[in-house]
Amino acid sequence: MWIAAFVLLAITALGALAYDRFGDVLKPHLSLILAFGGAFLIGIIFNHLVPETYALNPKAGWIVVLGFLIQGVLEYGSQGVEHGHLHVHQHHSNSKMPLAMFLSLCLHAFIESMPLHTDTHHHHHHAHAHDGHFHLHGIEGVDSTLLIGLILHKFPVALVLMGMLDAMGLGRKLRWVALILFGLMPLFGMLSYQGLINLGGAMAEQVPLWAGGILIGILLHISTTILFEAGDGHRFNRNKLLVTIAGLALALFST
Repeated sequence: MWIAAFVLLAITALGALAYDRFGDVLKPHLSLILAFGGAFLIGIIFNHLVPETYALNPKAGWIVVLGFLIQGVLEYGSQGVEHGHLHVHQHHSNSKMPLAMFLSLCLHAFIESMPLHTDTHHHHHHAHAHDGHFHLHGIEGVDSTLLIGLILHKFPVALVLMGMLDAMGLGRKLRWVALILFGLMPLFGMLSYQGLINLGGAMAEQVPLWAGGILIGILLHISTTILFEAGDGHRFNRNKLLVTIAGLALALFST
C-alpha cells in the first residue's frame, strides 16, 4: 500500500513538473496521452475489474450505474479536469483556489484508489483464481493492473490541474501544495478501505463489492468521455486510433 501510494504521489508530482518544464510542448499532444490512458482503462475494466466484481455478486450492475452517476456529479464540480478539459478563460484573473473543482478532484482520486489495496480477506495471499486462471496481485497486496491504470490516468490529470491553477493566477507554492494534497488522496483512499475491512462483520464483507462496482462506473464514465467526446469535430483521427489500440493492447497484456 505504501509503495503504491508513493508511486502515485510521484506520478502526480511528475505530471505537475512536466507542465512547469514542458507545458507548451505537451499541450498539443495531451489528447493522445489521454486517449492512451483511457483505452488502457477500458481494457482493464472489461478484462479485469468487471470479472472480479461480478464474481462477488452477479447483480453488481446497479452499483456500477451508481458509480457512473457519482462521476457525473463530481464532474459538475471538477469541470472535467479528469479527462483533460481546460477551462481557464473563465478564471484567468482570479487568483483564488477553485475549491469546488479541487475538492471534486480529490474525492474522485480518493474513491478510485480505494480498491487498490486488495490484501484483505478474499485477496489475502496476493493471488487468487478466476475460472481456472491464476491472477497475481502486486507488491504489498496492491492490484498492480489497476495501479498501472491509475498511473496512466494521474499523469495527464496532474498536468492539466497544474495548468489550470497556473492560468487562474495562483502562486507556485500554492499550486504545489494543492498538487501534493491531490497526490496523497490515493493513500487516504487505501487506508479508508483497509479500515472499513478491518471493522469486520457483514457490512465489511460488502466493501469490496461496493468499492469495485463504484470504481468501474467512475472509470467507465471517464474513459468513454476521453475516447468518444466530440472535442475534435467528431473526428477519430489516425493518431488517436493508433494510441487507442496501443492502450487496449497493453491492457490485454497486463490482465
